[in-house]
Amino acid sequence: MKDAAQDMITVIHNKVPNRIRIRVPSIKHKQTYANLLKHDLLSDEKAKGIYHAEPNIVTGTLLVKYHPAYHSEEEVVQLVMRAVSKLRKGKIEITEKHKNPKLGKMAPGAFFTRELLVNIAGNVIAGVLVAVMATR
Repeated sequence: MKDAAQDMITVIHNKVPNRIRIRVPSIKHKQTYANLLKHDLLSDEKAKGIYHAEPNIVTGTLLVKYHPAYHSEEEVVQLVMRAVSKLRKGKIEITEKHKNPKLGKMAPGAFFTRELLVNIAGNVIAGVLVAVMATR
């Protein structure tokens, strides 16, 4: 039986030679998963022909550049599926760095950004001022 992650991974662009963009829904809006997937793929001995992997957490895609002497497009997709399967099964170690991201280094699209917190604080202060003025 196929892994559920393998069913969801699809090639969305492969027109440029030795470059492939793959949809990987499990990394969408998940910077830690994306970083772990990239690190695992680039450090895998079986994937030594892959020299670049760039995840996009906004679109949930992974851009992979590879050397054709080492891998075919199908092999690259299989290597990505293997890495995603390892990630889903928890077989990729999550380091302390990944467990405790710094607030200042949060990725775009993160729920609480500094701008959001400033906007909320500004609205609370304005609401308190309006309430004080209304009770006079």
